[in-house]
Amino acid sequence: MGKDDRGKRFSCVKCGSSFIAYPPDDFHVYASIKESEIDEPVKMEYRCKDCGNINILYWGYQKVYFGVV
Repeated sequence: MGKDDRGKRFSCVKCGSSFIAYPPDDFHVYASIKESEIDEPVKMEYRCKDCGNINILYWGYQKVYFGVV
């Protein structure tokens, strides 16, 4: 999978303009604007090309739970 396949579309929190953000690596593939929603967050900043606002996304991974059946 190439970098272009991993991009996800988000909206600027100030003006609503859309932008594509890429995860920092293959492990941190889920993003949120709330750091508390992400395990082992990696903070990434994205500048809006329309209004110049800095949008912050926190990238993390999905927890996998193993249980006994």
